[in-house]
Amino acid sequence: MIRYTGQVIDISVKEGDRVEKGDPLVILSAMKMEMTVSAPCSGLVKKIHINSAQKLEAGDLLIDIE
Repeated sequence: MIRYTGQVIDISVKEGDRVEKGDPLVILSAMKMEMTVSAPCSGLVKKIHINSAQKLEAGDLLIDIE
């Protein structure tokens, strides 16, 4: 489970992709700064809960990694 706040700029993975810990998953814009959300663990991208340009609230779930 990954949680952040801001607006989605880009999603770097697709459901079914294998990721390694530290791989970039999503680029967010928050407080006029861009930040990259990286994989907290290695695994398979099970579900992407966001869309490009979507505005996020605190606590929104971004991606499930199994």
